[in-house]
Amino acid sequence: MECSKYERFCRFSREFWPLLRFVLAFAPVSLHTSNGPRRAGFGPPPGPPRFFHSPNPLRVYNPGMRFRPAQVVIFTIACLLSDNMRVQAQDAAPEAEAAKPCSPSASHGKQPSDSEMSVVGVTFSGFLRMPVSDQDEIAASIKERTYADSIDHPEWATDEALETATVGWQNHGYLKARTNGYATTLSSNPAGRRVALSVHVDEGPQYRLGGIAFQHNRAIANVAALLGVFPIKEGDVFSKETVAVGLDNLRKIYGELGYASFRSVPETRFDEAKKLVYLDIDMVEGQQFIVNDINILGLNESARLQSLQDFLLKPGQIYNERLVELSLKRERGSVLPSCGCSDRPALDLDEKTGLVTLRFDFRSCGH
Repeated sequence: MECSKYERFCRFSREFWPLLRFVLAFAPVSLHTSNGPRRAGFGPPPGPPRFFHSPNPLRVYNPGMRFRPAQVVIFTIACLLSDNMRVQAQDAAPEAEAAKPCSPSASHGKQPSDSEMSVVGVTFSGFLRMPVSDQDEIAASIKERTYADSIDHPEWATDEALETATVGWQNHGYLKARTNGYATTLSSNPAGRRVALSVHVDEGPQYRLGGIAFQHNRAIANVAALLGVFPIKEGDVFSKETVAVGLDNLRKIYGELGYASFRSVPETRFDEAKKLVYLDIDMVEGQQFIVNDINILGLNESARLQSLQDFLLKPGQIYNERLVELSLKRERGSVLPSCGCSDRPALDLDEKTGLVTLRFDFRSCGH
């Protein structure tokens, strides 16, 4: 049995919502599609970037991705709401309601599409201050990917390639960079097409990190320790990707301390005069959880008991995400199958009792 696209997205959303929120907040504005300028009524008028959710200039809405951010937000909200209801009712939830197993093909394979678009050449234009070596890195990142193509909507693949270029500029400090362009088909067949991508870039200013501040960090009051998990320092060129790594590291260190529901909510402030960006991170710590039980599905009884015996985390102990990862790494390929479907357990959190039940599902792995 394969899990649905919606279900896989739900699992991702619950774990990476803080990162997803951060990425959406920096989605750049694009006033053009691959077919040229947008018509009136289909996106914001030319001018300064438009903001979304609040007047905070962090939240730049990207109409170039059209419906995709909206789909992400809708799916994520639905997942979070459904997860919240599941947590509240978990005492009455039978084992049959466990998450459906995800086969290797479902979790790692690509979604079916009409064909694929491969970019074999990239040309950038505009008043560009970024060094040519950095531009070459972005061009290489565009060409190393393939893009799901559609006969009915070939511009979607082009927009995705342009988005990759925009993200590349953002990761070099050009947070308000905008791109537009077009793809020229060089060759095609039923399996896909090879294109040359022409990209016009409006870089905007380059920003550096002004500082990072934390709010409501009660469990870890040592600010220096929190700053240490970010691979970006004050004065460095601001990189959305690098900040996202730091946010994920926050989740990991709080997960080691038992805060299984921890979330970090970043907000940014721009100093336009100095071209600096300040990060204010609200630490939604939640509570510390104790392991109530560990359920493993899809193994024979002997393998299940062996896995529980070797597992580094035991019922009654404070939840520790690091011990979970080490246990999976140690048992993978021996006691546990190597299909990769349960790299992370499903967590049933009981907010009232402070207990968490870990659920691993290997039923689709053929063990």
